[in-house]
Amino acid sequence: MAKRTRLNQRLKKDKGEGLFEPTVERTHPQKVTIYVRPDQVKMIERIQFQEWERTGKRPEKSTLVQEALDLLAAKYGIQK
Repeated sequence: MAKRTRLNQRLKKDKGEGLFEPTVERTHPQKVTIYVRPDQVKMIERIQFQEWERTGKRPEKSTLVQEALDLLAAKYGIQK
């Protein structure tokens, strides 16, 4: 088992740079607050209802917004 390096030793070694950087990329969703128009909320709800009718499962609003953001990123040529 590897011996843990003390914090003060890491601070000396790294000079504080990157000390608190995550070692693994986050894969779980991050909570953010956004504002959308009422007609956009209705569109999301319509999509939820259509998916419920088609599959018997209603997707979460956040899942639909994530899909929309992925499509928008692709439109602008932005990769994950």
